[in-house]
Amino acid sequence: MDDDHGVRLDANTKAHRAMNKAAAISWPLPADRRLDQLVSLANDAGAATHRNELTAAMVAAATPDGDHLLGLVVSWRRLAVRDVVIDVEPDAQVIYLPRYRPGRRRRDAG
Repeated sequence: MDDDHGVRLDANTKAHRAMNKAAAISWPLPADRRLDQLVSLANDAGAATHRNELTAAMVAAATPDGDHLLGLVVSWRRLAVRDVVIDVEPDAQVIYLPRYRPGRRRRDAG
């Protein structure tokens, strides 16, 4: 039953089958590129997934502990672009990141 304050979900429904919510976020390009690369790696392993599902899986797997999450944020803030984007050449001084149009990526776009 929906009302103006939220939605009720059956607690035993598989989370991946629950009602969707658009989650428009703005984040740095290196994180966005890494997500594409992680999706590609998951798909190479047989996942047949997309950015939204992998992101949901990572959020669900996060440890619900404030101190742990604080550590993740502090670690993130210390990373260089080369530490986030996968397979950067060790001597690279500039990293080119492809840009994609909005919408689903083709499976080979990673």
